[in-house]
Amino acid sequence: MAATSTNVREMRREPRKSEQPKSERRTRQRAGSWDAGLLFSILMLLAIGLIALFSASYSTGYYRFGSATYFISRQGMFALVGVGAMLFISKINYKIYASLYKPLLIVALAMLVLVLTPLGTVSNGARRWLFGFQPSEVSKIAVIICFAYWIAKDPSSVRSIKGMAKPYGLLLIVIAGLLLMEPHTSATIIIFGIGVTMMFAAGMRLWYFAPVGVVGAVVGTVFYMTQEHVRDRISVWLDPFQDMADKGYQGSMSQIAIGSGGFFGLGLGQGRQKHLYLPEPQNDFIFSAWSEEMGFIGALIVILLFAYLIYRGFTIARAAPDKFSCMVATGITAKLAIQTLMNLFVVSGLIPVTGASLPFFSYGGTALLMQLLEMGILLNISRYMRVDVRQAEQ
Repeated sequence: MAATSTNVREMRREPRKSEQPKSERRTRQRAGSWDAGLLFSILMLLAIGLIALFSASYSTGYYRFGSATYFISRQGMFALVGVGAMLFISKINYKIYASLYKPLLIVALAMLVLVLTPLGTVSNGARRWLFGFQPSEVSKIAVIICFAYWIAKDPSSVRSIKGMAKPYGLLLIVIAGLLLMEPHTSATIIIFGIGVTMMFAAGMRLWYFAPVGVVGAVVGTVFYMTQEHVRDRISVWLDPFQDMADKGYQGSMSQIAIGSGGFFGLGLGQGRQKHLYLPEPQNDFIFSAWSEEMGFIGALIVILLFAYLIYRGFTIARAAPDKFSCMVATGITAKLAIQTLMNLFVVSGLIPVTGASLPFFSYGGTALLMQLLEMGILLNISRYMRVDVRQAEQ
């Protein structure tokens, strides 16, 4: 009986302090290291992009330059340099760019003016290159840094018509005017998209989209009425097969390539349209060549990787430590998203042909280098992002 009483007392005894269950509390701390998901998606897209480029370009390279490795050898060199530059840039504190916004803007505007002079290079009826480099790439990052600086300095500026008109609207109009003189329609659309996305993320009032939409419709109508190449692209977009031998050639060949891939594709390296049928298979239409060889499954993998990269970019922006870094991350991610969607929509026939390249895939050393530099900035911001850390407390 005594033993039984002792057992009852033991059972009723409250647990010692060390035995009591612990509750958890969340604290926000600096990440301290690169975002693993972001880095993984960048490297995966770059690796797949190089494979796709070699497969899509060896016929064109051999036909034009007598070397099947002409494009991949040059792109591979820029990829190696770009990855090294990306890792280097990821070590530089993002705050330094706030002090460089003026010099960067001056350089960008000066390059856009110089490309319109005899120093610029003309190709396919457009003057877009300056010593083998597209100044529009510098303009995109200049807009991102300038907008981020202005929004961080005065967050309320995007919530008034006057504030939006100057300096945001003024800068967009100046850059758009210079780009349209080249002409470079795709870069103009991307830069306007970046600006609107950043202002919306900064708190621009929703009803402002009504006048923006009206202005966009008016500008689009003016372009259609005054720019012959815009009218031609829209007409061919609606039915590329009506003029397959000329203006509809690009769109029709792209859709044939994508449709030929089926579900599983013809096999890596086995595509047919890249053999001098599909125009620019190493550049604007590289996704069409990839879809023909790897089919729906291969195309879906690439799309999901881009979607994950964009998701990680906006996640980093949301958890950024301050307004400036939040806006820079938003702008870089918006640029990637807009350019990717434009390319995919073009090759699938959802929008008219605009000449937008596919990031990490399309041939172009300077463009790839700029993309990796921007990813380096995004990686650096991810090191300072605030993450939830669970800590046990008694």
